[in-house]
Amino acid sequence: MNIPRFVSPALRLASVAGALAMVGAPAYALDLWGTGTLASSTLTVLNDLEVRYWQVPERLEGFEDRNVLNYVEQVNRINLLLSKPGLSIGLQVDQVALFANRYYLDDELFHERVLYDPNQIISPWDDALVVSEKMFLTKSWDGVEVTVGDVYGSFGRGIALNIVKNTDIDVDTSLRGARVKVSSGDIDITALSGLTNVQQISQDNPNQGIERGVADMVSGMQIAHYGLGPFQGTAHGAMFTFGRVEDQDREAIGRYDQAVDAASAGVGLTLLGAAGVDWYVEGDIIRYFAAELADGDEDGLLGHAVYGSASAYPGKTTVFVEAKHTVDTERLNLFTAGENYEVASVPTLEYERVITEDGSAAINSNDVSGVRVRVDYAANPGVFVPYLAVTGLRDRDLGGLHFNQSPETVVHPVGGLQWFEGERVVQLNTGFRQDRRDDTAAGSDRLAHLDGELHVPVGHGNAIELALGVKSFWWGNNPAQQADFLEMENALVWHHGEQWQFVLYQDWSNNPLVTSDGNLGEQLYGALEVKYEPRSNTEMRLFYGAYKAGIRCSGGQCRQLPGFEGARFAWTSRF
Repeated sequence: MNIPRFVSPALRLASVAGALAMVGAPAYALDLWGTGTLASSTLTVLNDLEVRYWQVPERLEGFEDRNVLNYVEQVNRINLLLSKPGLSIGLQVDQVALFANRYYLDDELFHERVLYDPNQIISPWDDALVVSEKMFLTKSWDGVEVTVGDVYGSFGRGIALNIVKNTDIDVDTSLRGARVKVSSGDIDITALSGLTNVQQISQDNPNQGIERGVADMVSGMQIAHYGLGPFQGTAHGAMFTFGRVEDQDREAIGRYDQAVDAASAGVGLTLLGAAGVDWYVEGDIIRYFAAELADGDEDGLLGHAVYGSASAYPGKTTVFVEAKHTVDTERLNLFTAGENYEVASVPTLEYERVITEDGSAAINSNDVSGVRVRVDYAANPGVFVPYLAVTGLRDRDLGGLHFNQSPETVVHPVGGLQWFEGERVVQLNTGFRQDRRDDTAAGSDRLAHLDGELHVPVGHGNAIELALGVKSFWWGNNPAQQADFLEMENALVWHHGEQWQFVLYQDWSNNPLVTSDGNLGEQLYGALEVKYEPRSNTEMRLFYGAYKAGIRCSGGQCRQLPGFEGARFAWTSRF
């Protein structure tokens, strides 16, 4: 048997040479001169490069003592923005390449991992791909703005429509179509329509098996009126036609000829300063026509949501109250959840930093009601502000992600403080979440958590920062019982002047649902990182070590993110 030898053809190197060449220069803005349409416009270029060396724990049979399957992944994102008064043109081009991704064994060529599906995506290289991910042109006149290309839109609190970027969890699905905004007096009208354009190349997560996806059609309109006496009102609606697997080889524009699968409509009212309180209330209905969404009901299925909030400011105190009642709203995301995005989302009322597999079920529940109250007290305004928040949810859904077989009542108090004095900073949050099941024999799920940050100056221009997080989870009694677990994520940072940061990371988890192993032990992860900012618009980072896999939630969306072990270099330029 021959020792595997890696293949790294010149073509694959050439595919990334242009992107790598841009690393030497930071983002910049260039004024364009002339007498044409683009005269006196400004071109802004932003470049984001990342190179990751993945250490893979699996071993090739017969070579258990060799890291044959380790590989290098290089990702580059370029954003171009050409702008002048009344006109903007944008383009985002992403590129990815895999190195050390193939080998010969006994003179036979093997590919370790497939970068993209060749039946859906065309590229001249097996291990490299370049995609024009986003592009748009926006033209503005008095009271009118028209955008053609990739657009986003969110109506009300996002219950009826919420097509937005969510880069915290590496999600950026846009609509490739058009958006028109018209303003006249006290009235604003926004209309949009397009086909979903799923982000294909991930900037922060591993790129493997990239698919083009099946586009969905989304169209919607919102009318906002700001002159309704003391009120501001909105009326909005959207309709959706989702692609199926069998639509993969059909032209995406065909979604417009297919039957509508679901439609949403709602109204919202805002009242500012009434009795010293800012009020907001919204009601939405969602009609499901497709059998897959309506549980096979030929007459369709109706979902609904009501959300309200109130903010008051008595003395040094800020009081925020929000409440919701939703039934069958998450069905709207059935087709898109598999591609890691949602077309609509309801405010969660939750402290999303500590969401677990169990907590994500309540976020994605199809039958939940709840209220959240938060009180902030400015004991020393701008310096010391403690707070207390309490969330109560009644979750009646037993399907989907739920482990429980009976409805449950969720009680989640969270308290903390913020203290700022010069460069000294202390932030602390702690809470205890309990899911009390109606079937007392099933017990309760419980979560205790603590996270915080401490920033202390040390000498001239230096500082020490400590970020910590810990959560302990105890399961109730489930038909498929899981083990209780403890997780920690900590970081120690030394700030050396304004340009250098040296970071020590530590993760620990004995959660059996985590799909990664530690580099310092089966449950222990450690890493080092150096950050350098030569200018305010440029940052370089060098990382080595590992961090754990886990669930992360942001803006009402949750996603399982993989762990990482290896080395990573990133160069980001912003202007």
